[in-house]
Amino acid sequence: MTITYIYRFGFIIFFLCLVLALFIGGSQPEAVGLFEPPVDKLVHFFYFATFTFLIVMSDIMPLKYAAMLTVALGAVDELHQMVLPGRSPGFDDWLADSFGAVIVVCIFSIVRKQQIARAI
Repeated sequence: MTITYIYRFGFIIFFLCLVLALFIGGSQPEAVGLFEPPVDKLVHFFYFATFTFLIVMSDIMPLKYAAMLTVALGAVDELHQMVLPGRSPGFDDWLADSFGAVIVVCIFSIVRKQQIARAI
């Protein structure tokens, strides 16, 4: 097993841990009002940008699918909040989640295009 596979596996494990933290930690009563607006939108943005970063770095799927997975995960998180006491889903939260995913994909697309241009 090469070091590359170990890193890729580590990114996947870290991603799965963050997903568990999102759904298990977000279900706790302490999660209600943990971050006040507008800071909560920044938290959403960076948390889901991190999801996308980890998926892209694990190299298990193309960029567009990494973004789609993260956007879907954000939607599932918001729907999950419908059944949690004291929590409520927010379209604006989902937009912040999605924006984090899109920004990471855009950055990786630009970097990859530059790498290809340099190789030619």
